Amino acid sequence: MPQNKLVFIRKNVWLPFGQRMIQMFVLENGSIVKAICYNEFLNKSFLINDLTFFKMIESDENIPTNFEEYLKLEAYL
Repeated sequence: MPQNKLVFIRKNVWLPFGQRMIQMFVLENGSIVKAICYNEFLNKSFLINDLTFFKMIESDENIPTNFEEYLKLEAYL
């Protein structure tokens, strides 16, 4: 995946009882190419590919990130 045309977005989703889920999205032309979700409380993660029919909605919750942070999370999981 060439990183120069991709956009990386991270979201912190707060679950019941203060639990956190980290979501990291890879976007190309505003469409989600890949997503990693990690639930810290359950210590479970999943990877979703080929979601190009979904567009990312602009939100204050979107935290811009980069390819290196994406690779660190992917390697950790």
